[in-house]
This record gives sequence, C-alpha cells and structure tokens, in this order.
Amino acid sequence: MAAVAASLLLVATGCTMSNDSAANAPAGTTTLKFWNYYTGTQLTWLQAQTKKFEKANPKIKVDLVQVVGSQQDQKLLASVATGNGPDVLINNIVVDNPTLVAGGVMKDMTSMWNSYQDKAQYPSTAAWKTNGKVYNLMSYTNLIGLYYNKDILKASGIDSPPTTLTEFQDDMAKVTAGGTYKALAESGAPTVEGAWLFAPQLLGLGVNYCNFSGKKVTTAFDRVAGWSKKGYIPLSTATWDQNTAWQQFMTGKYAFGLNGNWQLGNVKSAKFAYGTTEFPKPTDGTSTVYPGGEGIAIGAKSKHPAEAWKYIQSVFLSKDAAETSFAQTGSIPLRKDASDTQAIKTNTYVQPFLTAAQKTGTWPNNPKTADMQTSLGKAISSVISGQQSASAGAQSAIDTIKKAKASGGGTCK
Repeated sequence: MAAVAASLLLVATGCTMSNDSAANAPAGTTTLKFWNYYTGTQLTWLQAQTKKFEKANPKIKVDLVQVVGSQQDQKLLASVATGNGPDVLINNIVVDNPTLVAGGVMKDMTSMWNSYQDKAQYPSTAAWKTNGKVYNLMSYTNLIGLYYNKDILKASGIDSPPTTLTEFQDDMAKVTAGGTYKALAESGAPTVEGAWLFAPQLLGLGVNYCNFSGKKVTTAFDRVAGWSKKGYIPLSTATWDQNTAWQQFMTGKYAFGLNGNWQLGNVKSAKFAYGTTEFPKPTDGTSTVYPGGEGIAIGAKSKHPAEAWKYIQSVFLSKDAAETSFAQTGSIPLRKDASDTQAIKTNTYVQPFLTAAQKTGTWPNNPKTADMQTSLGKAISSVISGQQSASAGAQSAIDTIKKAKASGGGTCK
C-alpha cells in the first residue's frame, strides 16, 4: 500500500522523540506538544516550519513528539482519561476522524475556523464536521489523476488526452487495436487502493459510500469488466497496488496510468514524453476524486488552545506553509492562492491535481470507512480477474458496504 500509505496512512517506525528547543524552554514559555508520525521529507518540512514559527514566536516552543502511526489512535484515546495528550495532532483523517471525535480526543474548532481570516481560501471539504462542529482540518491533499504517454497517443492517432470516460474507452480501444502497446496501468487490488482508483467513476455521478446502490453502480462495474475482457487492462491488474501499476506505466509500454500526484517527481525520469490530466469524467457527470492526506487538530485536553491554533495557522494553513509543503513534499495545497505561486503556475503537470483539489468528494463520517473501501476493492478486483461477473461484483459491493456502514452505527455524513 505504498502509494495510499503516502497519502492516507503515513506510518512512522521510529520511537518517540522531541525537540531539544522545547525541552530546554526558559521559564515563562508556553510549550506545545505535537504528536505526529511524519517521516522523510514531510518530517524535514515540519521541523523547518516549526523552527520558523518558534523564531517568530519566542514565547512558544513546540515539542515534536513522533509516535508510531499504527499506535496513535490507541494512545490518543487513552490520553483523554489521563489528560496528558497532545496540544496538536495529525491523523489519518479518512479513517480516524469518526473514532477520534467519538472518543473526545479533539477540540471543537468551529469558532476558530469560522473566524479564520483566510477561510475563503479553502474549499468547504477542508473542514471536517461532525454534527455541524469542526474537529479536523485539511491543509493539503493527495489525489488521483491520469498520466499519459504522449508518444503512444501520437502513434495511435490520438490528438489529445481524454476528458470523459467514453473518450477514455475509445482511446484505449485504439491503443489496443494497434497491437504494439498496452492501454492502461492502474491498481485493481482487493484493498483500499483498488477502491480509490475505481470510486471516481461513480463520485462524478453523485454516488458515494453513503448511497452506494442502483444502476449507476452496475454500469460502472460493467465498464471495468469490459476493460478486462477487451484487454485494455491485464488480468494481473486485480493484484496490482499503485506502486506496481506505476512501475508498469514507467516501462513505456502503457498509454495511460491512473495514479497520484506523489508520482510527479518520479515521472521526471520517464524515457518518453508525458502529460497529466484530470480523471476522465463519466457521462453527464463531473471529474471528482476522493482526497487523501492528514488532518490537523487541537487536543481536547490542551491547556493552550489559543497557542495551538496560532501554530496551526502558521505552520499548516498559511500561504507559506502551502508553498513550502508543495515544494518539499509534493503535497497538493488546498489554499487557492497557493496555486498562484510561480513554482506551481509554471508546473503544467500539477495543474490537473490542483483543479481536482477544489472539488473533491466527501468521505463518509463513519468508523467503518476503511471496511467500506476494502469491500469495494475486493469486489472490483474479483470482477477484473473474472472471478465474479460484473453484476455479482456490483451486488457484493452494495451489500458489504451497506453492512459495514450499519456496523459503524448506520450514519455516514
């Protein structure tokens, strides 16, 4: 799950560690504890942003406490009772938000968010609400888009990349008919990855995990079954995760690759001319994908919520934060004005992802969201491999998603 891990489940493997500057803070200084599981370039970025914040706010020090991502939920829930939890925390928002809100882990940030002077710079989906209250915020995201091999498209007589699923199928048919190249490399694994790649075919029609049923679902399953039967995607797609699918696209044998913005750095090493575009939209629908990324929140037991909010505004929500995060980690900023920076405006490959970031789908607010995704992944994988018919796969997805939703309490939004 490397690609989804990069966008949804960034799991740290190190031990708890803290900033020396916070540990040695002088008397009269407020120290914030920030639980995070960033690693690599994201951790380097966070450390630099935090030092910048501390320099501008000498009366506030930030203790960066790095925890193991897979253990964070348990630790956070336990900290509510002991009162020794973090002032600031990140979380795998898609999966964790319902659990953490129900457990009383995160502070209600509604008034803070509503009074935030740059709120208009963010799409409504940036604020995660439960019963109308904001507990979690997203400052950046990771998204799915369509990469294409310009050389293959030219050789196949295709003048421009597809914008609709109908055009996409027609183009894949042309590529396959040529006999030299393959059409599409994508993940169809029986996991959240396969689900994430399939979901946009329905999201653009208003079908999500909360209302997953009906003819539109069956039609989408029929479509992918056809891709498999006609050879547009190999049968092995049913087991490919996003990293494997990307490796296949980079061989130069595939015309198209459905993957994420985290591959923008890797695609630079391609031995062929390439381009990017939005996920092809369904007929009478829009191009809509689910957002990945972390949520940022204030601990419910924090004794310094005002300072914590000041830190979040500077380090995560500011224009500078959006620009530096994109430059150093490749994460797509949700701030509209961040797309006006020279580094982003001159990068034509990132533009489709920026557009997608302003109109993403909404994840269900249910503790069993991960189970819903896995259910869909298993169903679509079985259809691609031929183990189930399209109709059987669609019904299986409908039934298991409904069951998971009910198991999570029956609520969704």
